[in-house]
Amino acid sequence: MLKNLKIVNMKTNVLVLSAGLCLASILSSCTKDTIPTYEEAQKEAYTNSFVAKYGQISPSQSWDFTTGEPNLAKTRGVSTINVEVLEKGVDWGDVSKLKLKHFTFGNAVWNYDIIQSGIQKNADLFYAINSELPEKKIWVGNEVALVSPSSSFYIFPLLSGGLNRYDLKVKVGNEDPVIIFSKDYNFFQTINGMTTPDGKTVNMRGVKIEAPVGTPIEIYLDNVRNENNKQLPTVGTTNGHAVYIDVPENVELELDDIELADDHIAKYIGIEDAIAGTDNDYNDLVLAVVGNPDVPQEKVITENQYEVKTCRAKRYMIEDLGAIGDFDFNDVVVDVEEYTVYTHKVTSENGVKTSDEVISTTTAPTKAFIRALGGTIDFELTIGSTKWVKSESDYDTATMYNTQGNIDYSKALAEFEVSGYNYDNNNITFRANGKDGRMYTVSFPKTGEAPMMIAVDPSTNWMTERTSIPSSWFTKGV
Repeated sequence: MLKNLKIVNMKTNVLVLSAGLCLASILSSCTKDTIPTYEEAQKEAYTNSFVAKYGQISPSQSWDFTTGEPNLAKTRGVSTINVEVLEKGVDWGDVSKLKLKHFTFGNAVWNYDIIQSGIQKNADLFYAINSELPEKKIWVGNEVALVSPSSSFYIFPLLSGGLNRYDLKVKVGNEDPVIIFSKDYNFFQTINGMTTPDGKTVNMRGVKIEAPVGTPIEIYLDNVRNENNKQLPTVGTTNGHAVYIDVPENVELELDDIELADDHIAKYIGIEDAIAGTDNDYNDLVLAVVGNPDVPQEKVITENQYEVKTCRAKRYMIEDLGAIGDFDFNDVVVDVEEYTVYTHKVTSENGVKTSDEVISTTTAPTKAFIRALGGTIDFELTIGSTKWVKSESDYDTATMYNTQGNIDYSKALAEFEVSGYNYDNNNITFRANGKDGRMYTVSFPKTGEAPMMIAVDPSTNWMTERTSIPSSWFTKGV
């Protein structure tokens, strides 16, 4: 959101003049030697109208309201790692009547109907395991690194379908791994809250993770032992014994005491609990990864290396002065995105990642995305040293685009690479074809000036046509 504007001396008895009367007053009161240029007169009329609507502007007011956090998904990120093991896992309802069967390797043929009929809550989440990770479907896992998104996310064990015992560990960045589930029994098909034949209550807790964007996440089974208490290799995401697949879109999650974003994403992780003698159907342990709204991205490790591409973005909203006084800041809306590529090198020992280091940092081409065109005059937009002209595009100069009716806030009306852009200096200008062909230029405003351009995070939506940005935008956080 927009922050830090200090509105002072707000008056209710200010007479708001129309742009035309204001401009006429300026011109008639000047001598021949002091008559302002067309551009100066337009901007002065705009300033007077802005102050009349919103009040005097603090001399220290900046118009760049971006957070500056890099991201993978155009949402705000965090700067520190926070791993919180939750008290509860997924609630399946009353599971007291669910029955277990103890199999041996010789007759390990089973199906989900053993406990499926007793699921009372989150049933769709459980049922979909059978369709997405069915018994005897062969998968080929890849060695991957999961990297943190810009948002928080959760990991919940759902179903332990294998025979072996193990500790389920999650390691975030360079932090020590945490155990979120210990399977200390040799039984198939257990879910959270069940009681095993030997009287143990299954406790599959969840974990909430927040981490700087691009932080590596490792999920693995450690201390793996079979029925004969033989130590087995560690298996998980890094050594290719896990698969990462989508949860069907129609599955609704009921997570106690957790409020999820409407656009949250969920995926399954299926893990094979052994390397030798396995059936490779990757359902020995099934987990849900739930984003709020985004989940970690999967990066394939090739020759012990993988790449993470991050983005730092700004959304510029511009007034073209074609109609002074509406302050909708949608005459031009453009997102500018800078990209940085980090190359990681990983080393592992006995199936566990022992180091993950960034060995090189490079940049990818900066891109601009025109999101809305609410103005009806021709213009030339310059970002760094790159120009984009409305009349030279596929769009009619006098037509408004994506500012009325059902606005698509993710739509790109135009996309192009940018050279010479400086994120910190906001070196973007807007040159408009005003009345009678007279040109004027709008640059990013200096501190304390009336803004004809503002910078916000891309998550901030622009206004509909002729709807002024509210004063609450300015006063929030003051």
